Amino acid sequence: MIHRRFSARSAAAWLGSVGLLAAAMCGCQQTHKPAPSNSSTAASSSTTAPPPPPPPPPPPVKIAPLPVRPVTKSQPTTPAVKCPATDPNAPLKETDVLTTCDIGRTTVYTLGPETMQLGLTHVEPPKSLTADYYELTLVLDAPSAAAWATFTAAHLQDHMAFIRDNMVLEAPIIEQPAESGRIVLTTQTAQGAAQLAQLVGRPA
Repeated sequence: MIHRRFSARSAAAWLGSVGLLAAAMCGCQQTHKPAPSNSSTAASSSTTAPPPPPPPPPPPVKIAPLPVRPVTKSQPTTPAVKCPATDPNAPLKETDVLTTCDIGRTTVYTLGPETMQLGLTHVEPPKSLTADYYELTLVLDAPSAAAWATFTAAHLQDHMAFIRDNMVLEAPIIEQPAESGRIVLTTQTAQGAAQLAQLVGRPA
């Protein structure tokens, strides 16, 4: 009988411990239950404003017009024939006669009154054709291209000079009508080509 009471009490105590353990486990599961996620908050936090539009491209540089004058006389520089002093910023009237040199200071030119001014839209980078020959291409605007084509057709074999800063950039002899809308200048060194491009492409 004593053994049975002990067994019954032990079984009751064991059942009570099991019940407390189950209750504790249920309580832990309820306590650690994750909170539901807020999908609207996550969506709003992940949404970013669209990037601003890119800035507009800078306006094209307007190149200063290129004066053209007739050559009335030219002679190489020598110890006796030197280039006159030239002020690139000195004002010069269109009707004035100009005595000046080329940028290489190898030739003295006497130039008549200004014939026209050519509008340029673009100056292409210097191109090396040989080790000692570089060319620079100037692109004329439409009115200047038409005017230059008409002028060259009527003045074959005339000696003309392109001017910048009261110096001669180049003085070609017109051999045929120039109808391409382009003018090609030449020089013999890379440094001279770079200087020529800088002078011709000067902003207005």
